Amino acid sequence: MKPSLFLALEILGLLIGFAIIALGIFPLPVLPLFLVGWASLRFRHMSWRLVGLKRPEKWLPTIGLALLIGIGYQILDTVAISPLLQSLTGKSVDLSQYSFLKGSLPALLLFLILTWTEAAFIEEMFFRGYFFNRLTDFTGNDRLGVIIALVVGSLVFGAAHAYQGITGVLDTFLAGLMLGLLYLFARRNLWLPILTHGILDTIGFIILFAGWFGS
Repeated sequence: MKPSLFLALEILGLLIGFAIIALGIFPLPVLPLFLVGWASLRFRHMSWRLVGLKRPEKWLPTIGLALLIGIGYQILDTVAISPLLQSLTGKSVDLSQYSFLKGSLPALLLFLILTWTEAAFIEEMFFRGYFFNRLTDFTGNDRLGVIIALVVGSLVFGAAHAYQGITGVLDTFLAGLMLGLLYLFARRNLWLPILTHGILDTIGFIILFAGWFGS
């Protein structure tokens, strides 16, 4: 297959994947995008290891930093970022689709499994590992190119959470920026953003389960 034809098919696949996410017609919406990323890497004779899925230099500092940032960011988001965004948009984050999670231990366990598979691993492998690096193929790996790729990738990451309403999109966009910066800080190693993402979502679902801040 010619590179130009594959690139066209790759872009088409991404657009279809983003449409699937926006329409909410697939139970694991990021999975089609992940498959596009996997096919793209294979076509270019690359592996997930080359975009960051490899052992960090030191596990304990990576896990400790992920815990610190994950817990700290969740607190900051709960007490400052989310309320500020709500005051700006006039709307709260729409978490109505998780309303059944309150007080349901089976639902909590299910979402924790999804958190550490579909969200932490697959989303980070796609958005930070594949999509960010694919964007820099076009924008360049200089400072400006990296900034553009970081912002565009985070915007798409936020838009993928459109079911949470405009406030949820903005909130997730900021989280995407944070995760992207962690990826760069870790020298494009995926484990720091993967662990941080998982910790963030784990705390969020525990909060919803406990009903501490409503739905």
